Amino acid sequence: MRRKAGDNMPRTNGPIINIPGTAEVNQLSEEIKEVNFWQCVTFADTIKRYCEITMKKDNVSPLHAIAMFHLVSAGGDATPTHLAELMFRSKHSVTKIVDTLEKLGLIVRDFSSKDRRVTHIMVTPAGLEYVRNNQCQASRRARVVMDCLSDPEQKDLTGLTRKLSDRMTDILEKL
Repeated sequence: MRRKAGDNMPRTNGPIINIPGTAEVNQLSEEIKEVNFWQCVTFADTIKRYCEITMKKDNVSPLHAIAMFHLVSAGGDATPTHLAELMFRSKHSVTKIVDTLEKLGLIVRDFSSKDRRVTHIMVTPAGLEYVRNNQCQASRRARVVMDCLSDPEQKDLTGLTRKLSDRMTDILEKL
């Protein structure tokens, strides 16, 4: 039997559980809605899910795309450690990503540096094309999502997003 909120003593086989009343739930619900952080978390989660779904349709891994974006933004050459820092990921998880990108021919590892302990990851022509294609698809996705905003609103949102991203980067670097 399904109980309504506010029924303080549901029938269970275990201990008695007090279910919060509707007024208490509604009050907390209103408080949560006023906390901008939770709205940002929900928005970020929604964007992540949208990217996962749409990128999967295009046979693109979000993590691979992010790694390639960071690699190209870093000039097309980085160490795995630097890439892990840029992505806020462990070196182990970046190694797995780099292994896959190398198998796909999007990057090559360079072991010929002066210090043989240091490996450099370099983007290949195929990797550059991959980023170009993904950039076009990302622009298309952005237009679909942001078409409800005017051009000035889109610029404001982009600027605010950059500002928040920079702030989150600072916070994450200190953790």
